[in-house]
Amino acid sequence: MSQRYFEDVHEGDELPPMVKNASRAQLFLFSAATQNPHRIHYDREYAAVEGHPDVLVHGPLQGAWLSQLVTDWAGPKGRVLNVGWQNRARGFPEQDLTWRGKVTATRREGNRGIVELEIVETNPEGQTLVPGTATVALPLRGS
Repeated sequence: MSQRYFEDVHEGDELPPMVKNASRAQLFLFSAATQNPHRIHYDREYAAVEGHPDVLVHGPLQGAWLSQLVTDWAGPKGRVLNVGWQNRARGFPEQDLTWRGKVTATRREGNRGIVELEIVETNPEGQTLVPGTATVALPLRGS
């Protein structure tokens, strides 16, 4: 992962897309790791009882993916100052979920650059599942 510097970032720049495809095993393990016992994330029959066609990708897992998109883009010296997202539609296992981001604003604050990002996760049909935002501090060249 290479370092991104504030001077190289401009409003309108797009982050490289990131595709995630959760397996059923990953969803089960995420439930265990986060101590989330809700069966809609690992029991297909129970998910159907609650009206879902399949088990669901966890909202917090999608938030973790949003953070990964941002940290991968910012590089090792970048710092995530804030993230926010809303889960607006369901994501399912074995489905390519694509994360994209765009720079919406930049400004300098002292010895760092602040970058505002707009983030979106979509399913294969192009439906927005998770809109989000992030604020990142990037180093200045030579600092």
